[in-house]
Amino acid sequence: MLIKRYIPMALFCQTLWIAGCATPPNPPEPLTALELARMGIVPTDDPNKTQGSPIVELSAPAPSPLREVNQTGALPDWPDRQAQGLDLSQLDSNATIELNFEQGELRQVIETIASALEISTVIDPSIADKVTLRTAPENKLKREDLWPLLQLLLVDAGVSMERKGNVYHFKKEGLGAGLPGTIGEASSVLGRNSAEVLQITPLRYIAADAAINVLTPLLQPTGRVLSLPSLNIIGIIATPDRIERVNQLLKIIDADPFRHRGMRLFRLQNSKAAEVQADLDKILQAMSGNNIPIAYQVLSLERINALLVIAPPNSGFKEVEMWVNILDERSEESTEQVFIYNVRNLDAKDLASTLSSVFESDQDEDRLGQTEETTEETTPVSSFFQTENGVTIVENTPSPTPNATPTGAVSAQLMVKVTADEKTNSLIVRATPRDYRQLLETIRILDRAPKEVMVNVVIAEVTLNEATQHGVDWQGILGNDRGTVGFNTSPPGGNLPANVSASTDNTTISVGGLTGFTLNYLSGGLNALLNLITQNSDVRVLSRPSVLVRNNEEARIEVGSREPIPGATNVTSTGQLVNSGPQYESVGVILSVEPRINDDGIINLKISQEISSLGPTRSGNPSFDQRKVQTLVVVRNGTPIVIGGLIQDRYNNSQEGIPGLNRIPLFGDTLFSSRTKNYQRTELVLIMVPEIVNPELDNSPIVQQFKARMKAIGDLLNREIFYLYGLDRLRVENP
Repeated sequence: MLIKRYIPMALFCQTLWIAGCATPPNPPEPLTALELARMGIVPTDDPNKTQGSPIVELSAPAPSPLREVNQTGALPDWPDRQAQGLDLSQLDSNATIELNFEQGELRQVIETIASALEISTVIDPSIADKVTLRTAPENKLKREDLWPLLQLLLVDAGVSMERKGNVYHFKKEGLGAGLPGTIGEASSVLGRNSAEVLQITPLRYIAADAAINVLTPLLQPTGRVLSLPSLNIIGIIATPDRIERVNQLLKIIDADPFRHRGMRLFRLQNSKAAEVQADLDKILQAMSGNNIPIAYQVLSLERINALLVIAPPNSGFKEVEMWVNILDERSEESTEQVFIYNVRNLDAKDLASTLSSVFESDQDEDRLGQTEETTEETTPVSSFFQTENGVTIVENTPSPTPNATPTGAVSAQLMVKVTADEKTNSLIVRATPRDYRQLLETIRILDRAPKEVMVNVVIAEVTLNEATQHGVDWQGILGNDRGTVGFNTSPPGGNLPANVSASTDNTTISVGGLTGFTLNYLSGGLNALLNLITQNSDVRVLSRPSVLVRNNEEARIEVGSREPIPGATNVTSTGQLVNSGPQYESVGVILSVEPRINDDGIINLKISQEISSLGPTRSGNPSFDQRKVQTLVVVRNGTPIVIGGLIQDRYNNSQEGIPGLNRIPLFGDTLFSSRTKNYQRTELVLIMVPEIVNPELDNSPIVQQFKARMKAIGDLLNREIFYLYGLDRLRVENP
C-alpha cells in the first residue's frame, strides 16, 4: 500500500521535469491592424496611449480559398453521458452474494442491493411491487452482477432510477417517461449495464422519416424513435439488447443505393425522352400489376435526351434495354418532317387562314395554331396537313403513302405548323406524317375545283302597244301551267312594297323592293322564251352577254360608255378658284351576278341590272336616265329567269318646216311646217338562264354548247359574205 501512495507523486515530479526541459514557446505574433480594428483598438505611435479616432487605413481581407469551406459536413459531438452508471471495477470481484426473496417487497430488494453496492438511495413510497428472487447455491452472484440485476428488476417493475450527485432516486414512472441515463453512439451504449439507453444514430443514405416508419412498429410498446431531420439523425430509446438488433436492421436499410441498386443511362437517338419515359412506365406498370408500385424507376433527362433507369437489386436491365430500343426506333409516323402541298384551286393564303381559324388553340404556352406575319411572299399560319399525289417532301425521308385511308374526324390538337407561300401558291407544312395524313381529307374537300355557273342573259326592250300598255301579259304568254310569276304592282315612282312571293309545287320566287317582277320559267330554252315575247310585242334586244362565273364569286358586265361630268370648283385659302377637272359616269348596260350553288343543284342567284342613258341637259349639267333592278332568286339548274315590269314613257314633240316660210303669220305654221308628237311606252325585260358547269367534266353539255358557239363564230368570220355585207346582214342560229 505504501508503494501505491508514492507512485502518483513520482509521476507528478516527472511531469514537471519534462516540462522544464522543453523548449520555451515562441512569442505570439503581433496583432495586425485588421485584428486590432475588430477588437476595437486603434493603433498609435505611442505604445502607452490610444487615439480617439482611427487614422490608419486598413486593407480589405483577401477572399478565403474554396478549400477552406466545409464541403463534407461533420456530425455534432455529444458527451458519453452515463449519469446513473456505477464503476463496477471498484467492487471486490472475489466476494459472492446470495439473494433469496419470496414475494418480497421491491423496496426491500432495492435497499439490500444498494447496501451491497454501497450506494445511497431515495425510494419513492409508491413503489409497492412484489418480487421473487433466488440465486443458485452452486452459482452465486458476485458483486459486479448486482448492478445489472438491479436494472433488470427496475425494468420489470416499471421503476426509473435517476442519479443526483451520489444519491440514486428510485420512482414509479415507468420506462420512456424521461431521458435515459445512458446517451451516446452505438459504440458507447452497447454493452452498458443500463436498463434503458438512448443511441444517437446518424443515417448516411436513408432519410430519417423513412427509418422511423420502419423502426417504430418494431420497438413498441416500450421503445421509441426520435428524429432530427435537418441533420438526418435518429435517436433510439430501448434496452441495449434491442438496440443491438435494431442496429443489425439499420445496416440493411441504410445501405448505399449506388452499391445495392442498379443504374443505367440510355441515350436516345430518335425519340424524345419524355415520350419514351411515359411509354416505358406503362409497360413496367403492366408487367408488375396495375395496382402494384413499379420496382423500376425511370427518369427522363430532357437536356441530354436520355433515360436514367434505376433497377432493384439483382434485377438487371436486359428486358428494359430491349423495350428502350423498341421505343427509340426511328418511326416515320412520329418524326416531324416538312411537306409542300401545291394548292390547286384556291388561294394558298386564304386556305391557310381558313384552316388556322378552325384548328388554332386558345392555350398558352407554346401552342402552334396562331398566324404569324412575315414578308409579302409568305404568310405563316399555324395549322396542319397530310400527303397526297403531287406533294413534295423536303428532307431525305420517305413520304407517307398517298393511298392511306384518311380519318373522318380531324383532331384540333395537332402539333403542326403551316406557312403559305404566295409566289408558288403552295402550303409548307411542318408536321409528323400521322398528323399530316389525318388532315388531308379536310384539305381535299376545301381544295376541290369549285363549280361554275354559265349565265346566258338577254337584255331586251319591249315596246308596248294598246294591248300591252300596262305591261307584258306574262301569264297569258306562258300559260298558267308553265311557270310562276311574282308581281310588284307599285306604280313607277311610288313607295316600294314589301317582299312579294308566289310559289308553286316546285319553286318559290321572292321579289324584294322592286318596281317590276321576277318570273321563274320552268320549261323551254332562252330562244324559245324570247320568241314567245316577240310574237306578242315589238322587242329590241339591247344586249345578249354570256358569262361563266365561279361559285360564290361575282361576275360583272359593263357595255356602254363613260360620259364626262363637269368637276366641282373649290376655293382655296388664298381665294383662288380651282377646278377639280371632269368626272366620268358609266352609261349603258351594267349586269352583275353572284351565284351560290348547294349540293342539291339549287342556285341562289344575286342579280343586279342597270340600264342608263344620257338625258337632256338641265341647268347646264347633263342628266341621266337610269333603270335599275336588284334581286335574289332561287332557281334550279337550267331554269330561265325573267325580270320585267320596268316601264318607261318617252315623249317626243318636234316641228319641221321650210325656213323663213314657216314663220309667216297665220298660215306659215300650217302650210309650210309640220309638227310631230310621238309617245312611246317601253318595258325593260331581263331574261337569264343559269346552268351549272362542273370543271372536272370536259364533256359537260354546257361546255360542248359553248364550244359549238365559238366554232360557229369562227366559221362566220372566215366567210367572204361577212366582209361584203357586214355582221348586221347575217343571222347566226343558236346551236
